This record gives sequence, structure tokens and C-alpha cells, in this order.
Amino acid sequence: MRHTRNDGNNLTPPVLIHPNIGLDSSARLSVVEILNITLADEVVLTTKTRGAHWNVRGVDFFELHALFENQYQLLLNISDEIAERVRMLGGLAIGSLSEFLRLSRLDEQPGRVPNLLRLLSDHEISIRFIREDARKVTEEYEDEGTFELLVSVMRQHEKIAWMLRSYIGAESLNGKNLVVV
Repeated sequence: MRHTRNDGNNLTPPVLIHPNIGLDSSARLSVVEILNITLADEVVLTTKTRGAHWNVRGVDFFELHALFENQYQLLLNISDEIAERVRMLGGLAIGSLSEFLRLSRLDEQPGRVPNLLRLLSDHEISIRFIREDARKVTEEYEDEGTFELLVSVMRQHEKIAWMLRSYIGAESLNGKNLVVV
């Protein structure tokens, strides 16, 4: 079998047998594009969460260190599911740092350690984007499989956002646990 190098400009792999799953080629490619953008968002958010995990300090160190570790592990699993869905649809999942940064809808903040509020904001931004993407894949492309995946991802982000909001609480906003960057 011959391997083709993906230089980042050709996200359509040579496929000998196209998926015959009830979605035409145009719909599949459009959904793959949406999924790769979502994958980019997940990778950027995972990286930010790892940065918070690696650099946490203060009286709540152990608690936050564990919280961020659990969250970035969950985000890694989400990324895997999204990449696998891209492949199921006959596309190539992006995999380079430049592709992730180019496609992500989240802002990267080099040199700044993400705090609880920044991570919460990023999860809520992701939720809004995923909600719109889920609507689009079901209404415009009639891809219920991807719709269900995106709804599942959205619910996981909603749970993480709820946990971050719960952890922040009123006492954190008064300065105990939160360093606003």
C-alpha cells in the first residue's frame, strides 16, 4: 500500500473505498471540516489545561493539580473520538501544531498560565461553537452520527464548566483562590 504525505494543504486523503454510509461526498467533506476545526479547539484547550496543571500553585495546589489532570485526560479522549469520527467519514484528522493553531477558534495566550476563569471562558466558548456545529451537521448535512458525538462533547464541556464555576465560588472571586491574568 502506498502512503501519501499530508503536507497540511491536502486534507482529502486518497481513498480507495469511500464510506457508503448514506452521506454524499460533499456532506462528508463539509462535516470533516467542522470536525477538524472542533479537534483544533480541543487540542488548544487541552494544552491550556495542561499548562494550568503544570503551573498551579497556592493553597489549593493538590486539589487543582488533580482537577486539571482529570480535565486534560478527558479532553484527550474527546480529541481521540473526534479524530476517529473524521476517519470514519473518510477524511484525514489534522495533526500538526500549525494546523491546530490555524483552525482553532480559541485564543492562545503564549506566556500566560491559564487560570480558572480563563479555562471556564474557553469551555463556555467551546460549548457555544459546538452547539452551533451540532445544529449545522444535523440540519444541513443530515449526519446524525456526528450530531450525537458533538452533543456528547458539548455535555462533557458543560460538566467541566459547571465544575470550574463551582470551584471558583464567591470566596475565590474575593481573592482566595484566584489570580486573574
